[in-house]
Amino acid sequence: MIKLTSELDLSNIPGEDFRKDFKLRAAVVREGKILGATILDATKAKDGRLSFAVEFDPPIIGNVKLPCPVTLIIGPDVSDRELLGIETTRHVIDFTPRKSDISRGKNLANNNASIKVDRISVSPVLYRRWLILCRTYTIRGRVVCRQWKYDSIEQQWVWCDEPVPGATVETYDVDCFLWWTKRDLITTTITNVDGTFEVSFRWCCLLFYPWLRNNWIIDQGVLQRIKHTLIAEDIPVPPIPPQPDPLFLQDLLSSTTKQPGTVIGAAVSQSNLSLSAAPGVNQPLSAEAMIQAFPNVPELVQLRCWPWWPHSDCAPDIVFRVTQPCNGEVREIYTETNTQTRWNISTLLDVTLLANDKACCLPTCRDPECPECLTLSWVGCVPADLIGNNIGPLNLRGYAHTAASLDRPFYGNLSIRGGIGADVDYFKVQYSKNGGAWINLPVPAFGGYTRRYWDGSQFIPVGFSPDLKTGQTVIRTRRHFEDLNPAIPRFGGNVIWDNFDSLFVFDTDVGLTPDALYQLRFVGYSSDSSDELILSSERILPTCGQQTAESIYIRVDNQANNHPAPTPAHPCTIIHKCTDEPESYIRKVCKNEGQPDEVCISACDIVRLSPTDTLTIHFTATCPTTVEDGHLGGYWLRAEHGISGAFYIGTGAHGIFQAEMPGPGVQVGPSYSQALVQGAPRPHWYGGDYKVTITGADFPECCAYLFRLRAWKRTTNGCSSPEVVHWNQFSYSFTVLRPELCPDVCP
Repeated sequence: MIKLTSELDLSNIPGEDFRKDFKLRAAVVREGKILGATILDATKAKDGRLSFAVEFDPPIIGNVKLPCPVTLIIGPDVSDRELLGIETTRHVIDFTPRKSDISRGKNLANNNASIKVDRISVSPVLYRRWLILCRTYTIRGRVVCRQWKYDSIEQQWVWCDEPVPGATVETYDVDCFLWWTKRDLITTTITNVDGTFEVSFRWCCLLFYPWLRNNWIIDQGVLQRIKHTLIAEDIPVPPIPPQPDPLFLQDLLSSTTKQPGTVIGAAVSQSNLSLSAAPGVNQPLSAEAMIQAFPNVPELVQLRCWPWWPHSDCAPDIVFRVTQPCNGEVREIYTETNTQTRWNISTLLDVTLLANDKACCLPTCRDPECPECLTLSWVGCVPADLIGNNIGPLNLRGYAHTAASLDRPFYGNLSIRGGIGADVDYFKVQYSKNGGAWINLPVPAFGGYTRRYWDGSQFIPVGFSPDLKTGQTVIRTRRHFEDLNPAIPRFGGNVIWDNFDSLFVFDTDVGLTPDALYQLRFVGYSSDSSDELILSSERILPTCGQQTAESIYIRVDNQANNHPAPTPAHPCTIIHKCTDEPESYIRKVCKNEGQPDEVCISACDIVRLSPTDTLTIHFTATCPTTVEDGHLGGYWLRAEHGISGAFYIGTGAHGIFQAEMPGPGVQVGPSYSQALVQGAPRPHWYGGDYKVTITGADFPECCAYLFRLRAWKRTTNGCSSPEVVHWNQFSYSFTVLRPELCPDVCP
């Protein structure tokens, strides 16, 4: 081990430039590696001079007595890679002993010496460059869930941001070089209970040599875009190495037709990448040289691809990734692509990161509940205010989105949410079916759920389920749980829950058949010191601000497994469900219907069609014609062929849907909104028997064609599209040959 001592002279730095909080670093370097280093604290300097020492193992090759020379460099306090990539004060140390100091060589050979180096001065110009090149960057931000809610007073949707606590925010720097890209993790931090975070880090403007860095990957999208550009200019692309390589760039530039076999020189600068001479590289390669040979592509400038975007890397290029421990697992709740990079950020950056639906956020966008009342807010994913409650003249009670004429009934498990008064300890739910008597909602239709409170570091789950108490089946309220557990943490005077307003889960598919119009109301109770119900406190909970009971209508329509007896032409299969809610069925397909040469086609047939031949498809798309149903949402018919080939039928480009038996009360659709225009009586559309005629010219190739008919109902829980909820489909396939397209097959 050798101990090197010296003194750093900062006395020439003007007072207006000198910063005591700006730490420096002294390092001993050999062959691009730091052998030893120490941090220099300017606050300890006396008269602008600071003594320091660096210990390192000397580089000794073989059995020689003396180490190889090393270089002492002085620069800002940055990482090894950054220190080797910026301008520094350099001092070469040669261990060859002077004739007057033979003992020095002996000490070095024994690997035990102390060497004193002359005082090292730092020029004011270089010091100022360090201040500019190495800056402290601060990023402040917040991770939130953006929640939308319907403002019944303003009659519009508004949004509010709710915090995501305890999430890990990872900050990355992005580099792009031709079709290579890489990300380097700069720092991580944890969000506070209000979702905020702040990080600070040092960043230095470095010389950008991509082949000296690891972990590059090829962006296939950018690769294809650049390849397409170069091929269009007759520029061949040599085999692409997995990592950037200066010799590859030499081959690429030499292959250009603008300068065949010639390398265009350009000045080396900090602001523009340049390749120093290497084996086989006779001239420096620069962004200017590449741009002279390559076509100008504005798209690649926007993507910050070198050489179309000269790369200096003097400021961070930032993307974020956010994870959060939620419900017992670590979830990725936010991530950014390279197209979202914030290029060359300023020293202070403010961001708001919108988490996805996997995040556990704190629902703070709410008003505390008023006492002795109830306000329902959601049924499933539908705001309660958007559910019909008017008896007539159109009976749209219980349908969702009636104002938009969507008229969607509900199905399945529905989360019923709302704000219930703090003085209500327990509640039960009663229902009236189709205007009948009020009955206590039984379990399991009266279902429980789990909500979670924040303890400062994680979410703690708590179950809220029906419980038999004092002869009544009731669910405990959130506020009563808080009263019974005063030790749970509170923030800003409140327990922070991931869900403030859940009341119960309405399981419409168990114990409540058949489908019907249900009206729900709530009965509240207080409890005594033993947490038993005070039966005399039983009361129907009113709407907040009103004297009438708070209730809601829910039109329930669950899919039943009713279907005509299966036949070979109309089977029940994995493709065609055994249900008539809805029914979708291709009844027959006929060529040149109504003509002397009419022939009907069976599945798996081969049919020859000329461009003028017609093909008529007869099909059914219906739902039950009952008061509780009539909720057909729509249908489509598609021909699929070849590799990912398809075209839709009946939309005008390929035939038009028609009623099999046109007349009053028959609506063709093919959507509910179109059926209403055609005279369907809201909220019912039952569908019917239809047909559509196309021609041989509609078939683009000789191929097997699969005709897929899909129909769906309007049922929803508000969270998913009705088209993917209660649906049915039917497939019918045969081969079409067109003689003019395939003469070898069609003689």
